[in-house]
Amino acid sequence: MSQQGFRESAEHNFNDLDTDGDGFLTRYDYMALAQRRLEQSGVPAGTPEGEAVVEAFLNAWDTHVRALDADRDGRISREEYIRSFESLVRGGDLEAVLTPISEATFALIDRDRDGWITAEEFASVWSRPGTDLTAVFTRADADGDGRISFEEFARARHGLLTGQA
Repeated sequence: MSQQGFRESAEHNFNDLDTDGDGFLTRYDYMALAQRRLEQSGVPAGTPEGEAVVEAFLNAWDTHVRALDADRDGRISREEYIRSFESLVRGGDLEAVLTPISEATFALIDRDRDGWITAEEFASVWSRPGTDLTAVFTRADADGDGRISFEEFARARHGLLTGQA
């Protein structure tokens, strides 16, 4: 991916993460993202599934703030995030952050607990403005069986965040 491609993906991702639109990422934003995911899925925060989602998002915050908060002010500015995004992806750190979130999110989406996500389950939780989720689902379903395994889900999530979906 080109430098410009990384920058565009980073800007898009930053906007998704900055839930209050203040131009900074904080622990509050990650907690709000976890709450949004739980609301979309209808799972209460006090359940084991809900607690796993909250924990995964807060762990992601801890990892991000350690890696990206260059001035150590306890928040990540847009420029700090954008400058660091490429190294986060290339260094494999993005995958380390995404795996627990992907596992918790997959468990939420897989409502019937059969180990697969259907198109209906997928659309109920995963939304990103300007993205054709039917096309994303079809691309994620690498083997074309009409359902997504965890491995397919994790690859699709990574691709969406890095602008390769």
